[in-house]
Amino acid sequence: MKPRRMRAATSASSSVTSNEVNSEPTCYCGLQSPILMAKTKKNAGRRFHGCAKFDSPSCCNFFMWMDPKIPNHVRDMIVDLLERNQTLSESSQSRGDGVEVSSLLAEMKTQKAKNRRLKEELAQVKKGKMLYQSAFILCMCYIAILVIYNVKVGGKFLSLP
Repeated sequence: MKPRRMRAATSASSSVTSNEVNSEPTCYCGLQSPILMAKTKKNAGRRFHGCAKFDSPSCCNFFMWMDPKIPNHVRDMIVDLLERNQTLSESSQSRGDGVEVSSLLAEMKTQKAKNRRLKEELAQVKKGKMLYQSAFILCMCYIAILVIYNVKVGGKFLSLP
């Protein structure tokens, strides 16, 4: 059995303490009731407290208006603005997503090609570095062999006059 809906007391003779007025109401589930906004044509823009488990099957159906009923012309303006906002949102998403995705894909292809060229260039630089290192080591070995050979044979390679 579901509890019946609670109505807010509005008469001056009700016995509501200041702590009860300032505190957030709790729903029948015992949870703090969130402030929600009506988006129906009849009550567009009106705020209310509802069950904390609003979208759940275990919702207790707690409901209490927070705002007074608004005049029809104001309600109609709010409904019109909500509809325009929804239309603009859908329109910008449909136009923006296609353009944005295609431009991102084109940029991604460009970046991949640039990345591939840089990798090839890096491989060439590494090959050149290895060749220079090998040539340097060979030159040092050649000089060392000449020094050793001259010291053994004639002994005059580094001698002073």
